[in-house]
Amino acid sequence: MKYLSKITVLCLSILWLTACKDKQSDTAETKSESPESEHHEEGHISLTESQADDAGLAYGTFGEEEIKIAIQANGNIELPPNNMASISPLLDGFVVKINFLEGDVVKKGQELVELKDPAYVKLQQEYLSVYGSLNYLEQELERQQILNDADVGAKKNLQQAQSQYSAKKAELAALREQLSYVGISANAIENGKIQNRVYLRAPFGGTVTSVSAHTGEKVMSGQEIMQVINREHMHLELQLFQKDIPKVKKGQKVQFTIPAFEDNSVYEGEVSLVGKNLNMDSKTIRVHAHFKENETLIPGLYTEAKIMQNNKKTRVLPTSAIITDKGTSYFFIKTETNGNEIDYQKVAFEPGIKSKDYIQIKSYDKIKDTTSIVLKGTFTLKAVMNKSEGGHQD
Repeated sequence: MKYLSKITVLCLSILWLTACKDKQSDTAETKSESPESEHHEEGHISLTESQADDAGLAYGTFGEEEIKIAIQANGNIELPPNNMASISPLLDGFVVKINFLEGDVVKKGQELVELKDPAYVKLQQEYLSVYGSLNYLEQELERQQILNDADVGAKKNLQQAQSQYSAKKAELAALREQLSYVGISANAIENGKIQNRVYLRAPFGGTVTSVSAHTGEKVMSGQEIMQVINREHMHLELQLFQKDIPKVKKGQKVQFTIPAFEDNSVYEGEVSLVGKNLNMDSKTIRVHAHFKENETLIPGLYTEAKIMQNNKKTRVLPTSAIITDKGTSYFFIKTETNGNEIDYQKVAFEPGIKSKDYIQIKSYDKIKDTTSIVLKGTFTLKAVMNKSEGGHQD
C-alpha cells in the first residue's frame, strides 16, 4: 500500500510538470503570433484609428474623368528643305572675311562671306573681250545687210556675219549668267568697273547654325562655308504605326517632350499633315505637326509625342493617391478593420494618361469600384511601410 502511494505521487508530479511546460509553450506561441507595431506582412500595413486620423487619411473610390486618349509616336524636329541653305561659292576662291558667327541672326541679302581670286578678274576680262567683239560683229552685220540690200555684196558674207554675231551674242549671255551667279554685275563691267572680290549673301533671313571655314583658307567650288536656317516653318516629323492611322486627323493636338532635356518640359503642337505613303520596312507613316516658336527647340532633336484623340471618360484616381516606388506605381486600399486597427494593402497598377490632377488607372481588374481607396495620406503609409521593411527609402 505504501508503494502504491509513492507511484501515485510520482504520476501526479509528472502530470503537473507536463501541464506547466504546455502552458509555457502556449504563452511563447501566443507572443510570437502577436506582431509588434513595426512588423508587417510585405505589401500590408496596419495602423490604429488614432494613427490614421493623425496621418490625415481620406478614403474614396475610383472616379471617372474626361481625359484625352493619347496615341504614342516619336520622331524628330525638322525644317522644310527650302528653309535650310548651305553657303558655298560657285568658283574657287580665298576667304577674305567671314562676317557672322554661329548663332548670329542674319537678314536676307546681307554679305556673309567675302572671297577673292585672280579667276574673278579673268572672268570679267573675258566678258569685256566678248562684249567688245560683239559690238564689232554687230556693226559688221549691219554693213553686210546694207550691201546685201543694195545687191552689191555676196550673200554668203551676210550669212557668215549673222552666224558670227549670233555665236558671240550667246557667248556673252553665258558669261553674263556666270557673273550673275557669283554676284558680279555685268553692267558695272561694261562701264569699266572691275571688282576683285566676290560676296556670298544670305538667301533669306535666319540664323547661322555652322561656320566651317576661316580667313585665308582656299575654298573650292561647292564647298560649304556656312549654314543658315530659317526657323519659321520648323515642325515635328513623327512616325506613326499603321494600327493608329485611322485615329489621327489633321487639327488634333500634340503634346511632346525632348528626352535629352532634363527639365521634362511638355510642348504643344497640332497635326498639320498626315502622310499617305506607308514605309514598308518600319510599317509607319509620316505625320507633320506644327508648334509655336521656341528658342530651345532646334532641328534634329529627338522627340517623344502624344497625339491627343477626342475626350473620353476613363477610370482615374487623383495624383495625391498615387505613389511611385522603384519605377512601379501603386495606391493603397483599406482591406479590413480589426477592433482598433485598420489594415491597408499596397496595390500595383499600370498608369495610363496623366493630367495635372488625375492619373488613368489601366489595370484595376482585381479591385472593385466600391473598394475603399486611400486618396490622401499615401506618403505617410509609404513611410511607415518602408520603416517596417527595414528602413528603405527611395
